[in-house]
Amino acid sequence: MSHDYQLYFSRLCQGLYEQKEFWQAQAFRKPSLSWQAENQALSSALLSLDEFGLAQLENDVASLGKFLSPYISGLDELIDIAGGIEICPAELPDLGKEMRFFPSHIPGRKWQQIRYFHQAAPAKAERLVDWCCGKGHLGRFLALTESCPVLGLEWDQSLVDAGNELANSLSAGELSIVPCDVLEAAAGGWLAAGDHVFALHACGDLHRRMLQLAEQQQLEAVSLVPCCYQKISADQHSFLSAAAEKAELTLRRRDLHTIVQETVTAPKAVQKKRVQLQQWRLGFDVLQRDLRGIDAYLSTPSLPQSSLQLGFEGFCRLLADKRQLQLPAEVDWKRYQTLGLKRFNDARRLDLARLVFRRPLELAVVLDQLLYLQENGFSVELLQFCPKHLSPRNLLINAWRD
Repeated sequence: MSHDYQLYFSRLCQGLYEQKEFWQAQAFRKPSLSWQAENQALSSALLSLDEFGLAQLENDVASLGKFLSPYISGLDELIDIAGGIEICPAELPDLGKEMRFFPSHIPGRKWQQIRYFHQAAPAKAERLVDWCCGKGHLGRFLALTESCPVLGLEWDQSLVDAGNELANSLSAGELSIVPCDVLEAAAGGWLAAGDHVFALHACGDLHRRMLQLAEQQQLEAVSLVPCCYQKISADQHSFLSAAAEKAELTLRRRDLHTIVQETVTAPKAVQKKRVQLQQWRLGFDVLQRDLRGIDAYLSTPSLPQSSLQLGFEGFCRLLADKRQLQLPAEVDWKRYQTLGLKRFNDARRLDLARLVFRRPLELAVVLDQLLYLQENGFSVELLQFCPKHLSPRNLLINAWRD
């Protein structure tokens, strides 16, 4: 991707706006979608996919784009833009023997993410800040490798205590983790002009707050990998940049959730249980429509995977109780479980027309954040900092003052 980020943002917003009927439609909430009547060829092509073909498209974004492009106007351009982000080198430098035992307290995938993040985001200040740092794994690594003071900000006191204990026991350089709710007004007081703030997988409002403070506190640099875009307090996403004011694109929190609907890092057993939960929830959805006499989706609370131990009937009774639905004395549980499975199979196929827009939607959100920083005096770059199998949330914004 060239550095005309504003042009790419404008093109993305326009293309997404024109195709919103696809990415706003959620097959798991509606048995039939608005676009199906006008695009019967696409509907038929998706519903006729066998399990092998479906699995291929679910696991290969490039193949999915090629499959859908003949049916969705302008999809090719959106995919080209989303696929044009510079990828950081796949090779990591040797850390040397002195760092051999450093990652012993860090989960393997997290350790690899930290290594790639550090390689792609060089320090540009005399003091570094680890934003929403948890136990301070990133902060400890920065303190050792950069040989400069590092401040960690974390709201959970138990993580603060554990992180400081780890730092002290491992002699992890000059790292101090302090309790701080970054959403509170006082959070800005921990930052100073000239700091470089690092945020690896900060969620929703947490990373948006950091972007706003970057301008208010005149930070020297920001290195941000956003995550969990849907974790915002508002139902509607608010764009940050002046460039976004010219766009017609609007995003709901539900649309932000589409971005993160990937399971590439989840163990197979976890994925299997998620599938069963979805099948049973759709079986309950068919049941509740019959019970209420209303052909509409009914929002229900999330249930843990342990609820699968209740069996399908127990699962539905629990959801019915939570929504205060009166069940009849006799229910054909086998029928509703079968209907739920059919709904799941159809929804899984139809939903491909929505999920192909995940990366373009994510890029529109991230480019808005990048442009906000650029508009406030930062030089900026956008990179893919690690391979997708380590994290599908691999977009990195580097911003610094020249």
